Amino acid sequence: MTYIHFLNKSQSKYALAALTILVAGCSSQPPTSTNNRSILTPVISQGTYKTLEQQLIDASRTQYPRRAELILPITKELLKNNPTRAKELLDQMPYDDLPMSLQARLSVQQATIAEDNNHSWDVFNWLDREPVIVSEDPSVQSQAYILKAKAYSRFGENQAALDEWLTGLPMLNPAERTQYHDAFWQTLLHTPSERLQELYSQPLSKDMRGWIALAQIYQPGKTLERQLSSLQTWQQEWPSHPASSYLPKNFENLRNSAMQRPKKVAVLLPLTGGLSKAGRSVRDGIIAANYESPNHSETDQSSTEQPELAFYDTDNREINELVSEAIDNGAQLIIGPLSRTNVAKLNSDATRQVPILALNYLDDETSAPSPGNLYQFGLSAEDEAHMAAQRAYLDGHQRALVLTPNTDWGKKINDTFIETWRNLGGELAGSAQFQPKTEFSQFTGRILHTDQSQNRAKQLNRQLGETLGFRPRRRQDVDMIFIGANPSEARQLKPALAYQFAATIPVYSTSNAFSGTTNPNQDQDMDGIRIPIMPWLIPGTETQVEQKITHLWPQSRGQYGTLYALGADAYRLYPYLQQLSSLQGSQIHGLTGQLSITPSGKVQRRLTWRLFKNGRLVPLPVVRPEDNAKAGRLNHVLAAKPQ
Repeated sequence: MTYIHFLNKSQSKYALAALTILVAGCSSQPPTSTNNRSILTPVISQGTYKTLEQQLIDASRTQYPRRAELILPITKELLKNNPTRAKELLDQMPYDDLPMSLQARLSVQQATIAEDNNHSWDVFNWLDREPVIVSEDPSVQSQAYILKAKAYSRFGENQAALDEWLTGLPMLNPAERTQYHDAFWQTLLHTPSERLQELYSQPLSKDMRGWIALAQIYQPGKTLERQLSSLQTWQQEWPSHPASSYLPKNFENLRNSAMQRPKKVAVLLPLTGGLSKAGRSVRDGIIAANYESPNHSETDQSSTEQPELAFYDTDNREINELVSEAIDNGAQLIIGPLSRTNVAKLNSDATRQVPILALNYLDDETSAPSPGNLYQFGLSAEDEAHMAAQRAYLDGHQRALVLTPNTDWGKKINDTFIETWRNLGGELAGSAQFQPKTEFSQFTGRILHTDQSQNRAKQLNRQLGETLGFRPRRRQDVDMIFIGANPSEARQLKPALAYQFAATIPVYSTSNAFSGTTNPNQDQDMDGIRIPIMPWLIPGTETQVEQKITHLWPQSRGQYGTLYALGADAYRLYPYLQQLSSLQGSQIHGLTGQLSITPSGKVQRRLTWRLFKNGRLVPLPVVRPEDNAKAGRLNHVLAAKPQ
């Protein structure tokens, strides 16, 4: 029951005065106009804000640290409905003067606000503090683990996120855990099957083992029928598990996918003509995925999922006529076409009849016909430029310099990066385009303003009539650089940036900077470049499908290699199109990335981040190089913490 305490006009006047003193007295800084707002504004609901208001008045009559003890429970409530006001009060507290127990609670609340605002580095900055690390308060400990799990997930560091979940969730009671089931489940879905098998054999709680067993059912590589059969077995073995009464929606859509699975699939590709090499590469990827699918297992005679594939050559054919021909021949789903031009020509009559998984994107998504039936899937460099902007912003950078080639491709990724960067709140320090065969030391010197510094030095030498000792100085308003480049250009650009005193500025690029083949002698010039990369290109991570493709078509590791991966993933995607598009957050693991589908039907790829080191691609660490010293201090604190 909620009790409402109404203040009369006189009491309200004195309450306002007391609260104004509270806010002003919490800091030596002059109060801003925001802080001068009356705290009497309703902050949670008409039924409870008066109670919080009175508690704040009471707190204003005390001194620190007692005042912090009284305010922290209030800000914890405010976080649910008015985090802006909560942060105002938290920012006013003299953090350094508080006892460690209160510092830990304040840090967790600040980290909660940072997480809600997608400021992942601020989450780590607040939680990687000694008061939090050594705290024995169960609430502080559990929330710290959970907040870190969410932050790691945003970086795509699912292994680290899972470790945090596995430690933090058992600290909560069953009722508290319920609110985190969806986020925990998404992390499990992103976990490799090998890791899930390893975890299942470890001494975890019964509930945790149940979650892991459920996630193993949904792993890729199993037929829809086998997944549904395994789900039925799981429900019989885990009748009292929380997920039994709260089954993840993935499994409901799994049933729908099984019932609506196409039996005949038409594949529309350019098999002759100028695009034939690209079209045949996609075709061969589809064939390999079909052959390696679980349905081809001689031991699984019960499966009826194997589709009939029919290939159509799009060269010199009107695309809508070809679609109609395929439908007349019984096609229930179409994969293709491949060219962007043909995708744009698809009319609404074609896309209304059967689902079409186009292997390219429309230039203008607003013109997409019948998005319920048209799905767009491709390998777009613009997508990677978008990812690069997101990752650089997550890494804490604010001022970007963008360097791209003066080509149509370069202009597209330049525009995509800049648009994404600005939408995130980043500042653009500058952008420049380079011509083919550019002399990169001069180009980077001009962009980084070291040439201006050198010219000033020369002018001063002439005026003085003698040569002075001089070290050029680059511009200081850049904290990250994005480059669009092929391997040859990237191998020249990175050393040129270092030559112009920008060796310490983080450089991000697209996977176009990687040749696809590990070559330490040549690629050591790219050391320090960060790129998003699809599993197909990561050395030492070959799946059965990859091995089959490489064995049958050795040329698949060459110029058209990624198109084999595109074909394999198109085959892997087709049974799950409706499921993935209707259930946001659901995805499958592919050779081109972790694949999900937007409500408008666009397939999105989530890639793994890698860093060039000694000419080889290694995982990009979450901890920035400049944070290594801090990380070392934190490890020392952890080692000293009583077990």
